[in-house]
Amino acid sequence: MAYNVIGSIYRDIKNTFLIMEDSTVPGLAHLEGVREDYKKTPTGFLEARRKVDGAEGLWRIRNSLYDLQTFMKFHPGGAEWINLTKGTDVTELFETHHITDKAERLLPKFYVREATTTRSVPLTFHPDGFYRTFKRRATEALKNVDFHRSSTISNLITDTLAAITFALALSAAFVNSYILILLAGIFLAWTVAAAHNFFHMRDNFRMYYFDLCMMSSKEWRITHVMSHHMYPNTLWDFEMYVVVPILHWFPHEDKSFIVGIIRTIMSPIVWILLFLSQAIKRYYSVFLEYGVFEFRDVIPFLLPFTLSLFAPDILVALKLWLTMILTSSFLFGFVGLNAAHHHPDIFHDGDIYRDDMDWGLLELDAVRGRKVIDDSTFLALTNFGSHTLHHLLPTVDHHYLSLCMPAFVQTCKEFKLSDESLTQWELIKGQFQQLKRVTSKKNYR
Repeated sequence: MAYNVIGSIYRDIKNTFLIMEDSTVPGLAHLEGVREDYKKTPTGFLEARRKVDGAEGLWRIRNSLYDLQTFMKFHPGGAEWINLTKGTDVTELFETHHITDKAERLLPKFYVREATTTRSVPLTFHPDGFYRTFKRRATEALKNVDFHRSSTISNLITDTLAAITFALALSAAFVNSYILILLAGIFLAWTVAAAHNFFHMRDNFRMYYFDLCMMSSKEWRITHVMSHHMYPNTLWDFEMYVVVPILHWFPHEDKSFIVGIIRTIMSPIVWILLFLSQAIKRYYSVFLEYGVFEFRDVIPFLLPFTLSLFAPDILVALKLWLTMILTSSFLFGFVGLNAAHHHPDIFHDGDIYRDDMDWGLLELDAVRGRKVIDDSTFLALTNFGSHTLHHLLPTVDHHYLSLCMPAFVQTCKEFKLSDESLTQWELIKGQFQQLKRVTSKKNYR
């Protein structure tokens, strides 16, 4: 009897290791290998893109190929964006990271030829579609601020959080206090979340605050910006498939109630170990894939090094630092994975997709805003707030996003779309419900 029960649970878990091969977003190409364990890396995602995007070693935007090699060092956003995307289709990144038409007017200088294959992504940016209509209105709403740069408010909040993190950590080391180190872990989580605002932008020193937690701002520019932001909740979303089978948000008919319970129990463990597991992958990539050790790869060691200078001995410093990292990881994981994307009423690949392929509609269907949190710059920075607007305008500082809300509401009304937000509790509860959801449905706004 017990053997049969254990065997049933094993089969349920084994069945849910797999993710469907084909997306329910019509025309979204299959990315070969990215969901295999050894390919669940940022470089694995980019390699898969180069195989299907038809960019021929160049940069593809819509159906044209461009050579941006000579422009790389002059790119206002920094050379890294151009360098990482070589050989891929950057249509979505180009459209969403350039709010004005300045970049569009520069493109003809770098034109090479037309692409010989159809796009691997079916999403559109028609001039009269939802996204382009909203972007024109958002540009007008932002005309009185320098939205190409971060706001003074966001800079001050983020710098203060980083300073408090170090102050608490060093104080904890000096007096050997676990209470202070737990507080330092909380402030580190807030600092890292706020730094996320900055690695979406042109190169700047505040984006390196993100590296303090052991995770990589460079890798997150790939997995978060280039993958998750552009194709949220689809099979192309790194943040969806990287946690399978431990967490499995895709609706899947082979899911079972028992496995759903196991995943619910495992969730806090995933949150706690997030930073350390990402650190292992980070330095694996640094030494075995990139082959380059950069300045940002030293930053994760700043906190343990400074702790060692103030602690009674190195062992105490390591214990305090590990406590800090695990605390921070738990809070960051809890907030991040319950912030905006997972709820039974939110689209996940496997659900029935809408007929209109406008890119902005995918963002709306796969994201929800949060009441209260979205009303405060501090809460938005530290809790991944203003999430819907952030997905639509990823390079705009969180403090400026509220200026675009009237344009968003107006455009949603014009296209007969809901602009609803959920409460934080609804999203937390919904995230666990989504782990158990097996049925596909029409999850449109």
